[in-house]
Amino acid sequence: MRPAEINVPNSVQSIVMVDRSLQQRQTLGIIEGVLSGEGINEDRDGVMALFSSLQNNLRNSPRYEVKLASEKLKANSILGSFPDPLDWREVNNLTRKYGVDALLAVELFDTNFIVTNGKRKKTRKVKNADGKEIEEEFTEFFAEGVGSARIGIRLYYPEERAIIDQDVYTQNRTWEATGTSIRDAVASLVQKSQATKYLGSAIGGTYAGKIAPMPVYLSRSYYAKPKKNVYMSKGARQAEVNQWEEAISSWKMGINNSSDGKLMGRMAYNIALGYEVIGDLYAAQEWAGKAYVDYGEKKGQAYAAQLRNRVINEQILDEQMSLPDPKAKESEEATTGKPKVKLKIN
Repeated sequence: MRPAEINVPNSVQSIVMVDRSLQQRQTLGIIEGVLSGEGINEDRDGVMALFSSLQNNLRNSPRYEVKLASEKLKANSILGSFPDPLDWREVNNLTRKYGVDALLAVELFDTNFIVTNGKRKKTRKVKNADGKEIEEEFTEFFAEGVGSARIGIRLYYPEERAIIDQDVYTQNRTWEATGTSIRDAVASLVQKSQATKYLGSAIGGTYAGKIAPMPVYLSRSYYAKPKKNVYMSKGARQAEVNQWEEAISSWKMGINNSSDGKLMGRMAYNIALGYEVIGDLYAAQEWAGKAYVDYGEKKGQAYAAQLRNRVINEQILDEQMSLPDPKAKESEEATTGKPKVKLKIN
């Protein structure tokens, strides 16, 4: 698991998502849509794609329960900037209604989609009358769509009247289609509405990783050669069938029964990897250091640094994933006579 980038208080275990990107002046919103070529419901669908992606990605994390509010809140963000924060009474009302700890609001949703087209000379391989392959020049018609999104998100924590996060997230992508004519190429190009959904979905997935610990895949390689060394090869076979503790024992025996510094360094490196797999990061870090310092295995230096970062991340992760202790909070309030406050952002 990788820790979240934003350190959300561990007392926040549930979130309600709300769309606050509606224009206060509907008439101006419709005019802007007409001028920019946007469908009236296009941004709304983009916000829903963001929420769907956020919710689906957060299912990969054990941190939050996520709900979607049926309310659509209005805010004046015509100029592309954040509106004033929600009134805390409204935040409290919504979080109490849905029985959650925090409120996540999309308060700015601005997308753009620019289409260009043209033609270019290209070559392709064809067979001539004699059946030989030759290169033929032809004209290819293309259409290119460049989509961009600016989405402003606020995360409200009513218990401490704190705005945990307030930032504008951007996403860009280019689509291309080709055809036998400009019309065919443009017709094959992704529609602006679909591009808007894609951009919203991409930001939703990104944001999930910012507020929640997420599983990540790590790739590691270990030494299996020289196979003529019985300890190296036996340990490698044990590792292949996930017998990592036995593999560690084989490689340790190999070090004790070898005088080849290079081979000993490789086995020490393998031992470090084995300890990482079984979850003992401190032993892994120690053996990676041995591989480099005692036996000159160059990969051990970089691996030890990777493991140090993993140890730090695990400590942050433990803090993020730990459940709040209500008894500790009650004890502090009883001692001081005041509620505990960690952070407050006005």
